[in-house]
Amino acid sequence: MMSESVGKPNTTASWDDDIRERLRMIEDKLSLIIEILAPKESDGPTLDEILGRLVTLVAAQGPVLRHIDATTGRTLDIQEGRAPLTSRSEEKDGTGV
Repeated sequence: MMSESVGKPNTTASWDDDIRERLRMIEDKLSLIIEILAPKESDGPTLDEILGRLVTLVAAQGPVLRHIDATTGRTLDIQEGRAPLTSRSEEKDGTGV
């Protein structure tokens, strides 16, 4: 009987080479994306400044998101035939929503 490995190319080595090549391509693409997203110092705000501003903007949406959450909860209660619950924080802040 002949060994199964006789006459077959070394697939492990070619598989490793393929993985290395794919990783190099991914690295090149990521480097390009980072370069595009991170402006030069003289081109405008830094990436940290942009992210800080985004965090501030999202945090400012807290009251709106709480209102949407409460309204959605009430609507679901009504649709499912339950008496809607009122949030104490909404009664305190005077929105009455």
